[in-house]
Amino acid sequence: MKTSLNELRLIEDYLLSHSEDGENCLFAAKMILQPQLGEQVYWQKKTYQVVEDYGRKQLKMEIEKIHDTLFNTVKHQTFRQRIMRMFNK
Repeated sequence: MKTSLNELRLIEDYLLSHSEDGENCLFAAKMILQPQLGEQVYWQKKTYQVVEDYGRKQLKMEIEKIHDTLFNTVKHQTFRQRIMRMFNK
C-alpha cells in the first residue's frame, strides 16, 4: 500500500483542518468509498498523536531539569528564596 505525496497532503489538510468544510466533506466521502484511505488517515492520526506525546514528554523532562537546577543547587539558592517568599505572602 503506497501513499502518494498528494494523498499525504490531502490527509494532512483533513486532519489539521486546513481544508474548507466542503473539501472536508468530500474527503470524508472518499474515505467511505475507499476503506484503504480511511486506514491511511487512521495511521497518520496515530502518528501525529505519538509525535505530540513524545514532544510533551521531552518538554516535561526539560522543565523538570530546569526546575531541579534552579531549586536544588547552591548556585541558585538566592533565586529559590526569592520565589519562595513570593508564595509565602
